[in-house]
Amino acid sequence: MEVWLIAFTAFAAVALAGVYAIRAGDTFMARYHEAFMEQARVNLADMFLFIDARQLYITNIVVLVVVPLLLWAVTGNPLVALVAAVVLAVMPKKVYRWLKQRRINKIQEQLPDALMMLSGTMKAGLGFSPAMESLVKDGYPPLAQELALVLREQHLGVKTEEALDHFAERVPVLDVKLFVSAVAISREVGGNLAESLKTLSETLRRRLIMENKVKALTAQGKLQGIVMAMLPVAITAYLASAYPTTMAPMFNTWLGYGVIAICVILEYIGYKFCVKIMTIDI
Repeated sequence: MEVWLIAFTAFAAVALAGVYAIRAGDTFMARYHEAFMEQARVNLADMFLFIDARQLYITNIVVLVVVPLLLWAVTGNPLVALVAAVVLAVMPKKVYRWLKQRRINKIQEQLPDALMMLSGTMKAGLGFSPAMESLVKDGYPPLAQELALVLREQHLGVKTEEALDHFAERVPVLDVKLFVSAVAISREVGGNLAESLKTLSETLRRRLIMENKVKALTAQGKLQGIVMAMLPVAITAYLASAYPTTMAPMFNTWLGYGVIAICVILEYIGYKFCVKIMTIDI
């Protein structure tokens, strides 16, 4: 009788734990789905990428499940599968940030020429809004897409200053803020906006040239940081392939896992230090 009572109690405990785990998993997946869909819609709209967020979510879930399971089956090490799952979970945000930064850098490169074209069009006799329309028609994305959105907001009744402020919020860089401020000051107190835009264009072009020179001079230091961070990984991979018996405790014991975690943290800190030292703001 005592054995049956113990068995029933254990079964009930396991069943309750399973029900709680299923409910917690459903709640987590529901929140994850909602957060992923909302971020995907906003992020994709910011970059003018018209992709179905549901298909992106399904692809993300399939990759999160299939890739770790495949790595677990191939390597037989659950730690590798766990690390891969964590990396794949944070990868979408990293990719989005990289794409957004690349888009912003492209806008910064296009802005001096666009302002010069806008100044020339206004000197030819057109107003600011018609000159913007001509620039959008003859320009190239992504800057043309952002300016087209500014014009669309104006057509819907939004004031020019507010539409330009929205542009500065979507592209939070100093160059765009200077352009928006120049237009706002000219419309408020008057002045030759065409000449102001021409002067601003030359200033931004010189600033962009200086930034490119600084990037070229600091490229070696950034490359040294990448090499420093990847060298221990390469040495570890070589030792694991050349001396698998000696390196086995590092990949199969908790002490080895702790050493790997400490090394990863120190490598990340060292790489960030190198990047910080080589980052110069102009």
